[in-house]
Amino acid sequence: MPQSDIKPRHPSRLLSRQLDLNLLELFETVYRTRNLTAAGSQLGLTLPAVSRGISRLKEMYGDALFVRQQRGVVPTPFADTLVTPVASALEILRSTVQRPTFRPDVEARTFRVAMSDIGERLFLPRLMSHLAKAAPRVVVDAVSPSLGELHDGLASGQIDLAVGYLSDLGKQMHQRRLFHERFVYVARKSHPGIHGKLRREQLRELRHVIAGPEGMQHATSVEKVLSGPRVKARVALRVHSFLCVGPIVASTDLIGPVPSNLGAMVATHMDLQLLEPPVLFPGFDVTLTWHQRFHRDPGSEWLRGVLIALFDSQTVAADAHA
Repeated sequence: MPQSDIKPRHPSRLLSRQLDLNLLELFETVYRTRNLTAAGSQLGLTLPAVSRGISRLKEMYGDALFVRQQRGVVPTPFADTLVTPVASALEILRSTVQRPTFRPDVEARTFRVAMSDIGERLFLPRLMSHLAKAAPRVVVDAVSPSLGELHDGLASGQIDLAVGYLSDLGKQMHQRRLFHERFVYVARKSHPGIHGKLRREQLRELRHVIAGPEGMQHATSVEKVLSGPRVKARVALRVHSFLCVGPIVASTDLIGPVPSNLGAMVATHMDLQLLEPPVLFPGFDVTLTWHQRFHRDPGSEWLRGVLIALFDSQTVAADAHA
């Protein structure tokens, strides 16, 4: 019986049972090379293995597919109709096993990044300056969710990344430390009672402005130290944001503790003096946080790499003292 007369009894059942990626690749390679030996060489198969594969394809499709000639083989008309859909199917299948990439120089994407008001002041100017050159079509949407909203947003992908002081959000979260932060005092340079150094006994005399952003436990810990029996600092004003402290102390005789990187940024612009605390305040780590689901997402990996390159401990320390 001629090969072209072979017809499977149950075509759909036979195809679903026997068709696999290897056979599709074999068909596409033989069609392209018109030579069984060359096709085997490209696929790492022996000539008998190629022949067995072609036989399986002939049986499945009920067509000879390739006819031998003196120099190689030529496809049948039916094989000509198969080559385009087979090539498309292979391309789709290959794309599922090839890891995608993110090209920041040409791709457009909006990243939602959770951060505090200090984070916006510290991170966004340098980040956006970098993105203007390296990723001109990337948009950053800075958000300030509650702790519950942050957890759900990272898990769902509504928030790509969180940067700042963050407590443990669960086992499914990844964290990467950027730098360790500590508190310093700021006061105006012309303050009548301070001349480059702050003594513990002065904390009872000098009026304080204290910032207590919602959800920032380390800020609460700072006030706990100041209100303790060994210090008993005078608190004249409480505000929600650390960003308020600099302008307030610049125009009053109040003093206030702020994170050191923020203090270094505002001191020069506001004619402030930075002072080492005469008491021990708790420090904290500034970290990147993202969900396990997006650990290998190319865009997320790229943005994390940018933030690490711009804001690791050595970079921040160098800039703070520049």
